[in-house]
Amino acid sequence: MTQKKFDSVHNFLFRLLNRIGSRWHLSLMLSVSLVACSPPIDDETQLRREIEHLAKAIEQHERATIMQRLDDEFRTREGLLPQDINRMLFAQFHQNKQIQVFLYELEVEVMSSVADVQLEALLLGSSQWFPERGRRYRVQMRWSNRDGEWLLLRMDWQPL
Repeated sequence: MTQKKFDSVHNFLFRLLNRIGSRWHLSLMLSVSLVACSPPIDDETQLRREIEHLAKAIEQHERATIMQRLDDEFRTREGLLPQDINRMLFAQFHQNKQIQVFLYELEVEVMSSVADVQLEALLLGSSQWFPERGRRYRVQMRWSNRDGEWLLLRMDWQPL
C-alpha cells in the first residue's frame, strides 16, 4: 500500500511539474517573441533612460551602478577622473543620507556613436528627513556608444 501511495504522489507531482513547466516554457517563448517583434529603442530614448537610471542610482546611493556607466576615458572639464568621481560620490553619500534628484529641460542630440546631452538638475540633500541643502546645476554630458551600450565620456556642471 505504501508503494502505491508513493507511485500515486510521484505521478501527480510529475504531471504537475510538466504542466507548470509547459506553461512556463510557453510564457517564456511568448515573451521572447514579443520582445523580438517589438521595434528597437532609438538612441535618444536609450539615453534618456540611462540618465534617469543614473538619477535613481544617485538617490539610492549606488556608487557601483554609477561607476559602471562611466567610459574608461571619462573626464570632466576640471580634469576629474573616474576615481575622483568615486571619491566625490562617497563623500556626498556620507554627508547626505537622503538625496533627491530632479531633472528637467533635458535636451539630447545624437550624432552617430556620440551624443550630447544638456539638462538642468536640482539636487536636495539631508542628513535626516527634511532637505537641508539644495542646489540647481546646468549639466552638460557627452555620451559614447560602445558596442550598443551608451557610456558617459564627459560631464561638466555649473551651479545656477
